[in-house]
Amino acid sequence: MSNSESKDRQGLIRFLGSAKSYPHDPGEVTHLQTHASDVFVAPPYVYKVKKPVDFGFLDFTTLEKRKYFCEREVELNRRLCSGTYLGVEEIKLGPDGFSFGGGGETVEYAVRMRKLPEDRFLKNLLHGGKCSGEDFKRLAKKLTDFYSGQTPGGEVTSNGSTEKVRSIIDDNERTVKNIIGKTNSRTTWEAIHIFNERFFAEKPALFASRKDEGFIKDCHGDLHLEHINIGPDGICIYDCIEFNDRFRHIDVASDVAFLAMDLDFNGYFGLGREFVADMAGALGESSAGVLDFYKCYRAYVRGKVGGLTSVGEGVPEDERKEAIEKARRYFSLALRYALFGSSPIVIVTFGVIGSGKSTLAEMLARELLCPVVSSDRVRKEITGTGETERRREGYEGGIYSPETTVRTYEEIISRGMKALEAHNIVILDASFSKRGWRDMVARKSADGGFKVVFIETRAPEEVLRGRLTKREKEGTSVSDAGPGMLKRFTADFERPDELGEGRLFSVDTDREPEEALLRLFKDMIKKKA
Repeated sequence: MSNSESKDRQGLIRFLGSAKSYPHDPGEVTHLQTHASDVFVAPPYVYKVKKPVDFGFLDFTTLEKRKYFCEREVELNRRLCSGTYLGVEEIKLGPDGFSFGGGGETVEYAVRMRKLPEDRFLKNLLHGGKCSGEDFKRLAKKLTDFYSGQTPGGEVTSNGSTEKVRSIIDDNERTVKNIIGKTNSRTTWEAIHIFNERFFAEKPALFASRKDEGFIKDCHGDLHLEHINIGPDGICIYDCIEFNDRFRHIDVASDVAFLAMDLDFNGYFGLGREFVADMAGALGESSAGVLDFYKCYRAYVRGKVGGLTSVGEGVPEDERKEAIEKARRYFSLALRYALFGSSPIVIVTFGVIGSGKSTLAEMLARELLCPVVSSDRVRKEITGTGETERRREGYEGGIYSPETTVRTYEEIISRGMKALEAHNIVILDASFSKRGWRDMVARKSADGGFKVVFIETRAPEEVLRGRLTKREKEGTSVSDAGPGMLKRFTADFERPDELGEGRLFSVDTDREPEEALLRLFKDMIKKKA
């Protein structure tokens, strides 16, 4: 954008941000931004203008393109939100400045909409505890009718091919690669890339069957909580994708996965599963094989959008920080789907003392944004001991008596099961040196219908001894384990031979931490059922 164009744009934004600019005298105007649009809330209407940007997947760089996509936005959104999209307004620039439909040259176009009631958006209904299962059934019926009412032609259906789906995934990965370090780590990017590559390599027949069975439709494309307004008289699903047909001509499972993913993102994991069950007829039986793939893709897209917003020009600092935080959470959720799918998951990091299990737990927690329940901390909490207070009286003495150890394991497992309700994922950080304790967490997880994976940390004896010696000298660790305990602890450690393929993973912690973590993720994706 040239300097003169930039000045004109700034003048346009000032014009649209002023209540005096609107013929209906709204009293006040609120300016919101996305990566691709400037939105002006001027009650009882909303005006949306497209930014002159080109992200590859979206090109609004010319006035003609912005006009075309404004018109497409109105046309397409009337399918699921009739009565809300009022039309496209011309913005003129004349001798007296900017105006709506006055004299002068047309310099911009704005989509004009009725402002939907804020308290009826699905996200606000959920947060306020005002959304019922009946509301979701109404929503599922509206979507099912929308999908089943279509008989798409070859152009739409062709976008369900493996090659077309892959091209979108590849485009996303290229875009996100440019913001590594800002909203996502390279380890997360690499792991999701590996997951996608493996899925395409192993599931070409699944994409073909979904296409042949008629599940590729002209969908909404951006189906998340903030785009659904549920009122007593009807449901309005607005702001579908208009800027790229490829993102809308998709598998019904991809559309449904978006909302299910966003329910997960907001902590409504059970509702997400119920919504998918309500949509079962529209999705077809073969959707089970693609839903987690599409949920990963959808979380990744939302992370990408947040990342692009965070690096956009003119975005206020508070909005930039919020976009970064949301993007991090979406990328973390995408990683969870890539590694574990949608099921609640208990991750157990275990191993001999000094092997790095707590360090690995912290690294996993940073990437997955999930809670860690540490046996060292829980033990000291339940015995009234300060975190850095030293209380070991002999190998199994003091707060490390067998009775206290049993209490500690019962407590960390109990806390872990409770954490799953809010987070759908938890890390238990303890030695789990006895088969009985591993059996306990496996049994409790099975009773709750949760998956469990065990990750054993390993390192050569000289590395273990060096770490324990350093820890003892520094005296700042919550763990009391020192080098004098290593031989006895190692001898008493019961090898996890009872854990089968797909449940047991190992990490060599004498490697570089990021390398070790990526190797673990690769192994998990490879062995994922």
